[in-house]
Amino acid sequence: MRSIILVVVLLSINLLLGVAGFTPLLREYDFGMIYEKDGEVEYNFIYTNTGDEPLLLIDVHAS
Repeated sequence: MRSIILVVVLLSINLLLGVAGFTPLLREYDFGMIYEKDGEVEYNFIYTNTGDEPLLLIDVHAS
């Protein structure tokens, strides 16, 4: 019972304060075979802000 109340309270706080969130157009991209002799490859991932607040991306690292 406590956990249900906690979840409801947290959801209510998020709705009242507004939350930034983002949704990717594609979750992954297959680069296929990459050969060093062909040079660099790149792909631009597109995200949509689905939240109520501006979204700030700080200190982003590739995995």
